[in-house]
Amino acid sequence: MEDRPRIAVTMGDPAGVGPEIIVKAFQDQTIYNFSRPFVVGDATFLGNMVLRLKSDLCVRSISSVQEASFTANSINVLDLKNTPGNIILGQPSSVGGKASVEFIRFAVNLALGHQVEAMTTSPVSKESIHLAGFNWPGHTEMLGEFTGTKNVALMLTGDALRVVIATTHVPLDAVKKLITLEHISTIIQLTHNWLLENITNSPNIAVTGLNPHCGDGGIFGKEELTAIIPALNKVRKEGITVSGPFSADAFFAKFKLNEYDAVITMYHDQGMIPVKMANQGCAVNVTLGLPIIRTSVDHGTAFDIAGKGCASSENLKLAIRSAAQLAKPPVNRMT
Repeated sequence: MEDRPRIAVTMGDPAGVGPEIIVKAFQDQTIYNFSRPFVVGDATFLGNMVLRLKSDLCVRSISSVQEASFTANSINVLDLKNTPGNIILGQPSSVGGKASVEFIRFAVNLALGHQVEAMTTSPVSKESIHLAGFNWPGHTEMLGEFTGTKNVALMLTGDALRVVIATTHVPLDAVKKLITLEHISTIIQLTHNWLLENITNSPNIAVTGLNPHCGDGGIFGKEELTAIIPALNKVRKEGITVSGPFSADAFFAKFKLNEYDAVITMYHDQGMIPVKMANQGCAVNVTLGLPIIRTSVDHGTAFDIAGKGCASSENLKLAIRSAAQLAKPPVNRMT
């Protein structure tokens, strides 16, 4: 019986590095050792990228998952035929934004319909998506809407550190009002449940504060007193092991490997900077709370280098591998 999970890889924003890193990833035939990956994208556009990179890969346009052959030296593309060839690499556009959303929606439907075991997304441009008339802050909220999931969270995971971001992609001046007892409790519960399902039978979670020195008793802000500490007390009564709140600067400066299974931080850069430094470019984005498995690269569209042939596919290959690993039964995930 075939035990390699089928992975739908979305092409991302066509003007970004997504198509390039896909071609480079599929050139590495070892990805077929642990998964059956194919691309949800535009076959003609990806074929042009193959030519641009002087690759010998064969692009196969397919109209259903059942047509995919999953053989080395080829890229099966479930062809949405929605990407015009005149898209300018390195520039955001409404056309690119619309196409990237369509790739994601299609892949989500495949996962919900159990035609694939997981999906891995290439980077999208929030600017392009907004130019196309959509208002999601990012993948996380989009995936929540497409799957009908109310509570979702963004986690970056790697060998050295797992970090969950409580407020994802919002301006700093909007973070404060989002730090509520209910929201922080939900994020902790999502993190605990994911760790239970995928990592350990006894999750140990750390939570940082929002304000400098965790507010110093309310001198520098009261969110720790009004929301974060009450949330910690609430989930502890539910049997969840959680510590904090910790002042983020001191916590990450003294962080010890494997001391905690995950760390929950309050806003984007508070968590992204340490997790990317600790994992040295080898972190993978995982969306918590979804009824499907979704992983992604930990970088953006890199418009500044799009089309120049210098983008690395290592993070995409790691994201595909992580998706395949998560798609296995827990007893088999270490094989």
